[in-house]
Amino acid sequence: MQLQGSKTGSEAKYGPPTHVRRKPYNLMLELLESQANRKLVSEYQADGTKVLAQLEASRGVNPAMIELQPEIQWFMRPFLLDFLIELHSSFKLQPQTLFLCLNIIDRYCAKRIVFKRHYQLVGCTALWIAGKYEDKKSRVPTLRELSIMCRNAYDEEMFIQMEMHILATLEWSLSHANLEECLQLAISSCDITTHGTPCKYNNIDDKSNTMNNTSKVSAVTAVGRFLCELSLYDKFFLSLPPSLIAVTANLMACSMLQIPNASASLRAIFKKYTSESEIPGFDFNEYDENSENRQPEVEGPFLSGFDSSSLNTIRKICLMLIVQLGKITDVLSKKYDDLGVIQVVKNFNNRYSFAVSAIYENQNIVQEASMIELTNSKLYNLADIVLQLPNSNLETRNENHVPLTPPSATSQYSVFSNKSSVSVCTPIHSTYLPSSERMDDFSPMQDPGNNGWSSPASSAKIHI
Repeated sequence: MQLQGSKTGSEAKYGPPTHVRRKPYNLMLELLESQANRKLVSEYQADGTKVLAQLEASRGVNPAMIELQPEIQWFMRPFLLDFLIELHSSFKLQPQTLFLCLNIIDRYCAKRIVFKRHYQLVGCTALWIAGKYEDKKSRVPTLRELSIMCRNAYDEEMFIQMEMHILATLEWSLSHANLEECLQLAISSCDITTHGTPCKYNNIDDKSNTMNNTSKVSAVTAVGRFLCELSLYDKFFLSLPPSLIAVTANLMACSMLQIPNASASLRAIFKKYTSESEIPGFDFNEYDENSENRQPEVEGPFLSGFDSSSLNTIRKICLMLIVQLGKITDVLSKKYDDLGVIQVVKNFNNRYSFAVSAIYENQNIVQEASMIELTNSKLYNLADIVLQLPNSNLETRNENHVPLTPPSATSQYSVFSNKSSVSVCTPIHSTYLPSSERMDDFSPMQDPGNNGWSSPASSAKIHI
């Protein structure tokens, strides 16, 4: 019995069951189902976009209400987020599950007082709710697993009680404009996606084009998702529409990968906007009494509509994301290092080193100044260069050249390459911050016993 117990304890694994081996799915059947699903989804794409626009307008979070918390402080947010990212990765949950989890936490903390000793309980329960909302049943963590991951600080009954309290506070309304859905909408609006058939059934002439488009989509999605998760760490992004954050992440991802589709799509929308403003009889200053009660017209990936302030908001988000690139935590870096995203970010840092350095030197201005105060400033010109937007007055200095084409699957710059290539550039946080100001100490894996936080990697060693 002792041998059997020790063996079970040493080989205990958490997450999706591994003993169930599913038979490989028929490729032709998968092709036919994907084509049928694509036709069905295309019929409701316009309606789905309208629903996302309504959710974005009604499910926002007010950071000022969270600041009224007596015990919860903003510096605790990276600790909790790192812990949730580790849990999310260990259980292999869907990307939208993490974004929904943070939205549930923020909406709950904006309405209820949360004590510091219950902050981790709220986070784990929110991930549990989001998993049941977005993921398969086999991937949702059990109560016993959540209790073990929290080092038995909370029993199973506490998770159930917290779940009911969160759902009652949110009035059982969990839908919102997810950053993952907004990112996919932004990518699809750039005409990067391809609707080709699987490679086995492609013609020889179509294989290279299909694989190239698929590689581009996967690369942009990986880098854009990294930037979206990076935006979760700062309170500034809570007051912004998720669609604008996703559009900016898509623009920066395409800029990092040297893909012009995103900037070309934005130029087309801006050209359409300026051409409409030049119509005879069209006056922006003319007051419309019904404008306040009218839902903004969706323009591509802009769920809240595109107006004169949208471009400045994108620039401000870009500047804030560049500042956040200097504060990447070890947990987030480890998650995306295997995909090659960190290498792509380092190459981007080298290519625009003069712009990135200037932005980070003026980070206090970027964080404190309003969008109106930054208008027509040099910082906005630097943001235009980084985003590859037109009408930039400064010229890009390419001191360290990188391939001008998107990375291939075998390149050292590829987001799909697992090769440990020798990096010629210094880590981003080493370029920006002195050692005393880095976010390396925010990882709960450094000291699991500090402040009651625990890492899933270390918590899994403790068994009931």
